[in-house]
Amino acid sequence: MKLVLLKDVKHLGKVGDEVNVKGGFARNYLLPTKSALITSEANIEIINKMKDELMKKEQEARDAALKLKEKLADYKQTYKLQVKEDSEELFGSVTLQNITDQINLDGFEIEKKQINLPMGAIKELGTFRANVSLHSEVSCDIEIIAERSEENQESS
Repeated sequence: MKLVLLKDVKHLGKVGDEVNVKGGFARNYLLPTKSALITSEANIEIINKMKDELMKKEQEARDAALKLKEKLADYKQTYKLQVKEDSEELFGSVTLQNITDQINLDGFEIEKKQINLPMGAIKELGTFRANVSLHSEVSCDIEIIAERSEENQESS
């Protein structure tokens, strides 16, 4: 299915590019999120007129993401958790939802789908990295630290 992009789409193209994608991707993602329009003479004319404006909006979004990346440069989350006796294994885990809730409490507007924990939920003590995708071209890593809670240390 031939489409013209209204936004930069990671691994696909930039604003104004004409791309050929599978029908399901177009129907289920690109068209509902208004990331693309079906290729037609009228739509191509509209996009050519809007191209400068669309590119300006995309640049503003990229700039905002870069500013947020700078703010997140030294950002860390520390969780004090109970662990099982004689091991580093946690009771429960630190999940994407925990990380998302905490980052939003700390004043950043980030959605759960923007955060990636490469190793899945954190289930043991240690320092881990979560990747935060701020824009199709901008991402950063934040540090997640899982420590033994004080209650646990007293009984150890």
